Amino acid sequence: MQLVDREVLRDLAGVCADSGSTFVLELTEVFAADARVAFERMRACARQGDSTALAREAHRLKGSSGTLGAVRLAGACLEIERRARAGSCSDVESRVDDALALLDATRGGIAAFFRGTIARAS
Repeated sequence: MQLVDREVLRDLAGVCADSGSTFVLELTEVFAADARVAFERMRACARQGDSTALAREAHRLKGSSGTLGAVRLAGACLEIERRARAGSCSDVESRVDDALALLDATRGGIAAFFRGTIARAS
């Protein structure tokens, strides 16, 4: 599975064409900061055994990840959400660690797209 959905990024680039790539890159940084806080909330929910709140937090982050084209990150959030909806809070910490690594990679992928390296490679 690809890290970022290039079509979503192209759509974002088109919508934000007047402001250039700066707006989307700033949006990505705001998203990344929010995601880091969300992952910490997920850890707390897992430690408390609150699978309902964990599922809700994972679902929210899954949606915002998808909106930004972060497909692998959205998939990681979906997996956490599914486990939480099944009542499981186990192994969340390692999944959050993996998702944080995906978040960092996604930020790099989006930046590369807007520098033109991915767009030209398509």
